[in-house]
Amino acid sequence: MTSGPTKKAMVYRFDREAVPGFVDSNSPFQGSEVQLLNRDGSVQSFPMKQIKSLCFVRDWIDGPPWTRSQYAVRPRQQGLWIRLQFRDGDWLEAIMQNNVSVLDPNALLITPPDPSAGVQRVLIPRMAIEGFEVLGVIGSPLKKKPTPVVQQLKMFE
Repeated sequence: MTSGPTKKAMVYRFDREAVPGFVDSNSPFQGSEVQLLNRDGSVQSFPMKQIKSLCFVRDWIDGPPWTRSQYAVRPRQQGLWIRLQFRDGDWLEAIMQNNVSVLDPNALLITPPDPSAGVQRVLIPRMAIEGFEVLGVIGSPLKKKPTPVVQQLKMFE
């Protein structure tokens, strides 16, 4: 494991095992694997093909990584509103940045529908994704409403 800043994380594998620990937040992927410093102080390596998601969390979680897999209403956060389908058939709606960060060859960094549930951001290895659909562009600069012209009242004439 490198000596960069570490963050609390949960590695969720396709075998449904969740492993808590710390990852280097600058470069969580070391080649074709993720290195996790577990709570016992030892480093575990997970091949990317086994990882379903790497969740950056406030506190370690017992249970599934997200409480909802879709938004109840149209999201307000700016970015691409997407739906991912995982290799195992599960799916998740999320928001991702609408910039060149989507070109990362290893993974997508997303915000799940309910970040208040404890999972702040999720890194999804590209090899874990079977389907990808853009549902909308939120906050597009192309759709900005014109600013209304406000005229000053003439009070003293």
